[in-house]
Amino acid sequence: MSGDAPAADRAAPEPADLLAAMIEGLPQGICVYGPDRRVRLFNHAYAAIMAGAPIAVGERLEDIVRRRAAAGEFGPGDPAALADRLLAYDRTRAQTRRRRRPNGVFMENRWVPLADGGFMLVCTDITPLVEAEHAVRRRVAEMDLMLAGLRHGVILWGPDRRLVAANPMAAELLGLPPGQMPPGCTHAELIDALQARGHLGSGVLAQGVAAELKGRDWQQPWVRHFVNPAGRFIERRAEPVPGGMNLTTFTDVTESREAERAMRRAKEAAEAANQAKSRFLATMSHELRTPLNAVIGFSEALLAVASSGPSARAGEYASAINQAGRQLLGLIDSVLDVTRLEAGQFELTEEVLDPARLVRAGLRRFEAAAEAGGIELRTDLPAALPGVRADRRRMGQVLHQLLSNAVKFTPSGGTVTVGIRCDAAALRLWVADTGIGIAEADLARVFDPFTQLDARLARRFPGAGLGLYLARALMESHDGTLTLTSEPGAGTVAEIRLPAARLVRAGVEHAAATAQDASPPDTHPSREPTAPQEPP
Repeated sequence: MSGDAPAADRAAPEPADLLAAMIEGLPQGICVYGPDRRVRLFNHAYAAIMAGAPIAVGERLEDIVRRRAAAGEFGPGDPAALADRLLAYDRTRAQTRRRRRPNGVFMENRWVPLADGGFMLVCTDITPLVEAEHAVRRRVAEMDLMLAGLRHGVILWGPDRRLVAANPMAAELLGLPPGQMPPGCTHAELIDALQARGHLGSGVLAQGVAAELKGRDWQQPWVRHFVNPAGRFIERRAEPVPGGMNLTTFTDVTESREAERAMRRAKEAAEAANQAKSRFLATMSHELRTPLNAVIGFSEALLAVASSGPSARAGEYASAINQAGRQLLGLIDSVLDVTRLEAGQFELTEEVLDPARLVRAGLRRFEAAAEAGGIELRTDLPAALPGVRADRRRMGQVLHQLLSNAVKFTPSGGTVTVGIRCDAAALRLWVADTGIGIAEADLARVFDPFTQLDARLARRFPGAGLGLYLARALMESHDGTLTLTSEPGAGTVAEIRLPAARLVRAGVEHAAATAQDASPPDTHPSREPTAPQEPP
């Protein structure tokens, strides 16, 4: 018995049985072909994965492939051609292929050559893996679509300060082509690219900006603003995110910044308008009180004179009352004109006017005031002018306002010149004075209603602050313009322009020396300039 094998050894399974048990227990499908390309064995997992396409031990590979090709296992197409292509695979070397079965199962096939000349086919059901890959690709595509559609630029930086991802808007707002921001490029390389393109400025300034950008603390939120090469105002924000990463966003805030500025300007304009109206009320109170005091005082004096008998002073008092009444009427008419303009109820009564006659009639009204103030009135009128289609009273009102300002703000010894020039494009009429002038910063405000540029001048030079506003509005209603040029201490030139469409070429032509109209000739012909005066 001593020569007999131990009982345990006699009970041990054969190696072939162990191998068969191991193959059967694998989750992958196993199918082994011999050197004759016939099936030697296959496990249960292979049969499960290839459900619907049965095989049997001893079958030839050629028969199996052609049967499966005819059944549509390998997809659409000529079954013979599909079978020939599959049978031509080189199975003497290891290779892996993926395919989808007709039942929707995704499988990975791996051929492994064996030492005896046969080969082993390992099949794995990878359907969950493929579906996960598809889901990841969909998510990536959705994220790319979302990032591409953002109005904000986005850059995600890794812990090593290398670019992980960026959307196209980031490159656009930075003024860089997309190729300048590839994944993996460093933060320092991006800053160098911006500096090389001149986007950070030039010289020492650019070096300082680059150093600040490269040296910022990535663990702290960071906000800066800059103007990109397209002239847009960009807000740049950097925020730390988990994992040592950093998220930088770029937002075009040009519109919001302009809106803020517009709101600030509107607020300042509203405050200025409120102050102007307050000054207007104070001015109007004074302007109305002065002629009313005259009306009351002179009427009381007139009553006293009448009660004591006829007197030569009665006519003087009546004239003063008349003048004060007209002054009040003018103030009230100006306020009414403003309300009509703002309500869109302003109408013109047009006729053909002689512009030279209009000028002479206007000058006549200021002869006494100019003489009392020591101011010389001059004209610069050509010998012949076309007629002008306009509202006589309103054009006279505009000229009256310009002459009133010129005489009012010109000191003694100064001059006021009214000139006209006409060409194919327009008729230009200007009033030039040698008065106190207007600062350049105030020129835009002189046309605002209820405006007195300097409250200290309001009492020295009375007025409601409506004249130039109305004059410009009246010129615009005639399709014309009113502009001012001035310099403090050097006088002011007010110029009105009427377009060629309002000129009547067949209208009134006259010789200045022989003109007969209701206006007297120039009051000081001996002081007429020797050369025409153009506005400066």
